[in-house]
Amino acid sequence: MKRRRQAQPAPAPAGIPPVRTGEHCPESGWWYPLQSDSQEPVAPARFATLASRFIGQGSVMPAVGGAPSLWLPSQTR
Repeated sequence: MKRRRQAQPAPAPAGIPPVRTGEHCPESGWWYPLQSDSQEPVAPARFATLASRFIGQGSVMPAVGGAPSLWLPSQTR
């Protein structure tokens, strides 16, 4: 019987720059916001449902809690 290979996780996106609210998403995947003033990840308790979200390529990057944000691609897919 032929052995099946286990699926390898996709590598972390390399070279994808951060994207600001209002710009178009360069690649489909999971993205998480940074607070624009401190460059720290958004507090999960405050934005639990918005902490990480799937955004399709070409979509406009959303605001977080009504404020502009800087979005980074997730390291896991």
